Amino acid sequence: MKLYLSLILFILLSCGYSPVNESRDELLSVHFSFKNNPLNQSLLAEIKKNTPFLNLELSSSVDADLEVEIINHRIGKFLNTTDKNFFPAVGTLDYQFDFYLKTNAKSEFVEFFANEDFAYDTDSILSNEQKIEEIKINFFQQALVELSFRISNFSSNL
Repeated sequence: MKLYLSLILFILLSCGYSPVNESRDELLSVHFSFKNNPLNQSLLAEIKKNTPFLNLELSSSVDADLEVEIINHRIGKFLNTTDKNFFPAVGTLDYQFDFYLKTNAKSEFVEFFANEDFAYDTDSILSNEQKIEEIKINFFQQALVELSFRISNFSSNL
């Protein structure tokens, strides 16, 4: 039995098998600069939770390889349509996330925009707020994917 286990292990290691999550790339140290407001703080909390996915580490401005300066970050809530009694029926959330990627040698401006419609429930304001919070987290996840793509593209061109 030990022979078979050793043989299987030898075959896997000799053919270059390695776990999928094994990352041999060096982490990119990134500094985020932004206006201190609740929306930016929420996004930064999501970034901190997802640093392994983003393949980066947060650092001070002095030690950073790259700076991400958040210029415009907002969520707008709008009434799209009303029902026959003129009560809100469908709402729209617009998300905008504009930022600069900066190094000493180079800078790039990135605009990200997303929106989503949701059914507005006039009977339950709390369920609307819960839907809005779920959509907000979804927007943050989309922004992180965009940020990850832009950072990897930007850093590969250095």
